[in-house]
Amino acid sequence: PMKFGIVSIFFPGQVPKKNILGEYGHGYKYAAGFLNEGRIGIGAQMLGLMQGCFDATIPYTLERKQFGSPVFNFQGLQHQISDVATKIEASRLLVYNAARMVERGLPFVKEASMAKYYASENAHYVTAKCIDWMGGVGFTKDFPQEKFYRDAKIGTIYEGTSNIQLNTIAKWLMKEYKQ
Repeated sequence: PMKFGIVSIFFPGQVPKKNILGEYGHGYKYAAGFLNEGRIGIGAQMLGLMQGCFDATIPYTLERKQFGSPVFNFQGLQHQISDVATKIEASRLLVYNAARMVERGLPFVKEASMAKYYASENAHYVTAKCIDWMGGVGFTKDFPQEKFYRDAKIGTIYEGTSNIQLNTIAKWLMKEYKQ
């Protein structure tokens, strides 16, 4: 069965010129443009995933008790929660900034890659931490955290892997600093 809406299309011959979309010979440029904008969408998807998992987990940490106190009250857990909240907010700012640049017609390729890279890498980290905070039930299908965790993995793969994002960021940084 088809997954992710991906199918193969085979043409028996060449596409007639009247059916060509865009300018002949610029297909790669068009595809890259779609990928670059899509990376902001993936960053936003991972941001929503992180926020949803966090929102589903924090109430549990306020209710779950160890040694007669909610686990949220332990300083070590508070530090982890603060770290995760900061990663979520930093991801949000990167995604929003890249989207703002697109809306204003500014160059955005580096920022789109940064948003996608940071949000997708942190989605895995955040969802894993949320599972940890849930204790043994965190990885059961009785709670949504395990699905958030599984769903986070695809973010580091599609629309360009994390290493592709790092390559793109480095390429644009090199251009900026060589001028």
